[in-house]
Amino acid sequence: MPNIYRFFKEYRIVLLPIIVLLAVISCKTNKKLPVADSSVISATGVSTAELSEAMRFTASIKIGWNLGNTLDAHNNMNPDEASWGNPRVIQALMNGVAAQGFGAVRIPVTWGNEIDEGPDYAIESYWLNRVAEVTGYVLNAGMKAIINIHHDGADSNYWLSVKNADLTGPNKTAIDEKFTAVWRQIAQKFTNTGEDLLFEAFNELHDGSWGNGTAAQHNRVNELNQIFVNTVRAVGGENSRRYLVIPGWVTRPSVTVSSLVLPADTVENRLIVTFHYYDPYDFTGSAKQKVWGNKAHNGGWANESYVQNTFNSLKNRFIKNDIPVIIGEYGAVNQSGDAFKYRKYYMEYVTKYAHDCGFVPFYWDNGGFGYGSEKFGLLNRSNGTPYDSNAMEILAVMMKAVNENYQLSDITAP
Repeated sequence: MPNIYRFFKEYRIVLLPIIVLLAVISCKTNKKLPVADSSVISATGVSTAELSEAMRFTASIKIGWNLGNTLDAHNNMNPDEASWGNPRVIQALMNGVAAQGFGAVRIPVTWGNEIDEGPDYAIESYWLNRVAEVTGYVLNAGMKAIINIHHDGADSNYWLSVKNADLTGPNKTAIDEKFTAVWRQIAQKFTNTGEDLLFEAFNELHDGSWGNGTAAQHNRVNELNQIFVNTVRAVGGENSRRYLVIPGWVTRPSVTVSSLVLPADTVENRLIVTFHYYDPYDFTGSAKQKVWGNKAHNGGWANESYVQNTFNSLKNRFIKNDIPVIIGEYGAVNQSGDAFKYRKYYMEYVTKYAHDCGFVPFYWDNGGFGYGSEKFGLLNRSNGTPYDSNAMEILAVMMKAVNENYQLSDITAP
């Protein structure tokens, strides 16, 4: 013992920094991972220990909320936060969203004419700063945030186009250059923002027909996803390991399953697949249909079995292969009278089965209140509280679906 003591005493100046360094490395290597939800373990078919960090990270969100028709609002591609009827975003809104139980906010962003001409395609600083400010509100409230390129690709009517004429030649080259420049600047803006900020490549990218697209168009979407990943990673900083959200053609479940190719990446387990779900739209979006479910709408399209079959295909393709999945948008509009009970049933059923499959659903809240077409609004934009008693009931079944342990068969159809 005396010899060991004398050795340490004589060489402690050299040894102490090494010991401290080893301790720091050990802490980083053994950082605490989010606790895995039992539904994710069941959906993947693996043990808790075998779940990837990406699966744990995504599952920890449980359920998300969309800041719809706000930073994505525009007048002829001139972004205007309040132009579609919603007020400017404040911190109190995000505090309220978190208080309702949401774990993340998806922030759709239209960049549009705030992108200058090439070759630099510089984004106007005031708009980039405003996106950063709103993102900060989300992170300050303890939630995760997702930002994207949104209506720039709407129906391929603007610069981010996948129409046949834009798949080759000078048009394609110009789109590639602009897409790269925009994502480079976004990534640079958030270089020092931690992993609770995620990037999503684009929104419902299609050629304007809302069809299933062609093989060439599917390949183009895959190519843009690869450019997105390459560009963000090349910026470095926190972007070198940031979680990135990857959409398929028009975010349609069936085409995502059949044609999406995950980009090659410089880091493992940092890609998340997204799809959108509004089936049947006559019920969820336009309110032309007043009932939902096989019991009330026997033979109607997109009933309970359709939900299960659709979600199972995505679970088998991605979740079972350790690839996280989010439903970037879903929901059902508010309807009056007896139709409301079917909305409530739909929202619980779809949210519950999504959760059982290991997906994280993000409700589409566009601030549309009242009854009927496009009336997806749930939360007051001033403070994040439920808009009315109907909103309270919908929120209650959504939170029940992702937080309580019960069976799908326990949900009673109207």
